Amino acid sequence: MFTSLALAALVATTSTVSATKLYVSSYNGNITTFDFTKSANASYNLARLATTTGCGTSSSWLQIDLKHRNLFCLDENFASTVNASIASFKITDEKSAGSLKKVTNAIVPAAPVHSALYDGANGTQLLAVAHYTHALTTYTVDPQTAKFTLSQKFNFTMSAPGPKPQQPAPHPHQVVIDPTKKYLIVPDLGADLVRIYYIDPTTLQIFECPSITVPPGSGPRHGVFHLTPRAANQRGETHFYLLTEISAMILPFNVTYLPNNGGLTFTPIGKSVWAYGSGANLDPVVASGNAPAEIRLAYLKNGAPQLIVSNRNATFFRDVKNPDPKNSTAIVSDSLATFTLPKLAPGSVNANANANATQLVTPQALTPAGGLFPRSFALHPNGDMVAVGLQTSERIAIFRRCVETGLISKEPVAAFEGLGQVSSLVWGV
Repeated sequence: MFTSLALAALVATTSTVSATKLYVSSYNGNITTFDFTKSANASYNLARLATTTGCGTSSSWLQIDLKHRNLFCLDENFASTVNASIASFKITDEKSAGSLKKVTNAIVPAAPVHSALYDGANGTQLLAVAHYTHALTTYTVDPQTAKFTLSQKFNFTMSAPGPKPQQPAPHPHQVVIDPTKKYLIVPDLGADLVRIYYIDPTTLQIFECPSITVPPGSGPRHGVFHLTPRAANQRGETHFYLLTEISAMILPFNVTYLPNNGGLTFTPIGKSVWAYGSGANLDPVVASGNAPAEIRLAYLKNGAPQLIVSNRNATFFRDVKNPDPKNSTAIVSDSLATFTLPKLAPGSVNANANANATQLVTPQALTPAGGLFPRSFALHPNGDMVAVGLQTSERIAIFRRCVETGLISKEPVAAFEGLGQVSSLVWGV
């Protein structure tokens, strides 16, 4: 166990982070609550406050609702190919020891791995859950009590396996709400599809729209939207950046909305880029094993957008300073990659005959993730800290992010290990 690292040189460029909670799930079934603080002596401290059980045996994803102080935990339940569970918790008063009060849990289809929470028009919420074993489920939520009820279930099939060994069947891996809050987006790693659903804001029922196909063998895992403005008096564009796990690429798309809530269209725009960026010194053999996990949108202080991607199973960094200040043994590490995006839209896709030659996503930097298999990471709402969950290293590491440049520090400001295989983490600001 180690909790803090002194970085006096960073004080001048790092904004104060005070008493910030961090919730971490692990595949041992635990949810661990941490308190992350900056001390007066120019060090950061990561203190474990509480360990909560009750999310099953294989906690895979955390969904937080800060407004109503609710936390939902998905249990992937590796022991079963049929059933898993979802549990809800109330976040106790901030002055307490960081414990969570369990509200309820429910048996659900197997392998829930990701979720999104939608605020309906009538004060209720919709929790949408992607199940790696071929399904999407939705639940109506009472945000005051954190109780939830199954609403809809969609089972997916394929007429034949996909072209890659990882694609024997549909594998929905994420749920994203679009910027208009009208649609759910579900990247399906097994089917090479991005599934689209319209959300009725009153009934909270969802309706299937035509799916988006991506190149065979891509394995779409996660994605993010970005509303890209243009110059004054010009309408901006909606872009979607799709992260593929199998081909290890970022695929940029321009998004248009069909009339009558009929769905979305995705038009490729700009060059696809490797999820680890680029670099003449990168070992191609190591790069070939890359399995990117998470993609997030971030902003610089001047409003310029940026992408951050976590890369697994490609240990480009072989001699990294141990995050434990008492251990001088170097470690190997997977990576975090940063990319810059244009601040203004490049122009209409239809008007640009060379849209696929446009460079929208530009590699910026590749830095150590603090260990192996960064399955999940979370950007602090202030934008100046990145918390990384390292599944194989059973560690979390928190890095400083410069809000002026978007660069992430090469060494963590705080870390904690011995948590079991970390699966997800969320800031409780």
